[in-house]
Amino acid sequence: MIKADLHTHSTYSDGSLNIKSLFKSAKLSGLGAIALSDHDTMAGIPIARKEADKAGIKLIPAVEISAEDPGNSRKVHILAYFIQDSDLIEKVCRPWLEKRRQNCLNALEDIRRMGYPIDADDVLQYTESGVIYKQHIMRALMDRGFTLSVYGELYNRLFIKDGGERYKSSYMSAFEAIELVLQAGGLPVLAHPYIYDSMGLLPALVKSGLRGIECFHPSQNAERIKTVIEAAGKYGLFLTGGSDFHGFYSSRGAALGSVEFFLPEKGWLF
Repeated sequence: MIKADLHTHSTYSDGSLNIKSLFKSAKLSGLGAIALSDHDTMAGIPIARKEADKAGIKLIPAVEISAEDPGNSRKVHILAYFIQDSDLIEKVCRPWLEKRRQNCLNALEDIRRMGYPIDADDVLQYTESGVIYKQHIMRALMDRGFTLSVYGELYNRLFIKDGGERYKSSYMSAFEAIELVLQAGGLPVLAHPYIYDSMGLLPALVKSGLRGIECFHPSQNAERIKTVIEAAGKYGLFLTGGSDFHGFYSSRGAALGSVEFFLPEKGWLF
């Protein structure tokens, strides 16, 4: 068995480490397999293959699709593993990423008007995909001394309003995301099912073609793990686990490889 982390992010989406640093950290963490699962893009996978070879780590090509429940607009994230047609993923996800980018540019204009002298160039240096996330804006503000942390009083003032999310992006439906993953030859998995209260949607997701569920995650306690394992048995889903690593952008502070999860050295599609 090899230690694996099947949920990680890099500077191609909303992670703070570039791919080279990510694999160096994976090696130091004793990981034998890692899934690079950046949000809505697989642009970093070619570089990840090279770095995985250098580090002697097995790479699982993956992506995390940001989606929503069309019934209530609540977020639902779909992890996808072993994608065969990454071009299809890029083609379908690119318009959604562009909406997110424009959404954050709009937020940036408001933030400038509030008296914080940062612009798009200041923020774009932290991303390798050209897509801006709120974390990138906060990092620019940190580097200029306006705050000491990504999350906290300033983040809430800029991005939270009346208990809800300001500058909320739009997303494809979770069912569209599953269909996309299947069309691209991948395995769709429900990510962190309790963060967005997704368990109630599970029967419909399974009917749409869901193949797995993330069981071991920083958001999961023993009771939740037990419930997920039981649901996986009921619906015939395989289990995955990962740290959901974002570097210092993580609101949970989960370290790479901190979630105990192991895969057979041979037999899990390696």
